Amino acid sequence: MNLSFDNNTSRSARFRRELRNPSMLTILILTTIVLVVVLAPFAPKWISTTKGSFDAMAKQKEIQKASMSSFTAVIPSQISPWLSVQTNTMINAEGPLDWQVVSFRTGPCATENLTQLPAGKYSTSIATACDELDEIQQLYSGNCFLASNCHVPEEAKQKITAAMDSVWEAFSDAGFVLPYTEEE
Repeated sequence: MNLSFDNNTSRSARFRRELRNPSMLTILILTTIVLVVVLAPFAPKWISTTKGSFDAMAKQKEIQKASMSSFTAVIPSQISPWLSVQTNTMINAEGPLDWQVVSFRTGPCATENLTQLPAGKYSTSIATACDELDEIQQLYSGNCFLASNCHVPEEAKQKITAAMDSVWEAFSDAGFVLPYTEEE
């Protein structure tokens, strides 16, 4: 009786021994190969869908940035109604996206856009309101950090309303009027 075994070092013998008693590395490699073979037919569609989604998001971001960065197509009388819509959204905020609806440092409130307004009470009021609204937005952002616990304090609502009241006063003094609806 011979207790020694033949330790054949050929590739096929080592491969058979590895398949009989696989190591963790062998299991990982085989699992990876099986997954690649099974999932390979789906990969091109996933990649094209992902690429399309990223392209759509980039295009949407460009459109949003273009609509907010240039102020040449907007006349001064449109700033106050725009501010009013944004502040009403903030006052009625139900989540962080409503509270941070817009940045009052960029877009129509950007310095380069505000300098295009005619000098006077109206442009000063708009610039002051943008600064105040940005300060309010930053100061009370902690109260509306989570969507499940978004509560806009009354003090913040009063400050927002006060900022908009000064804008509406300057809006009226500048001779602007809101467009009439059909019911009026």
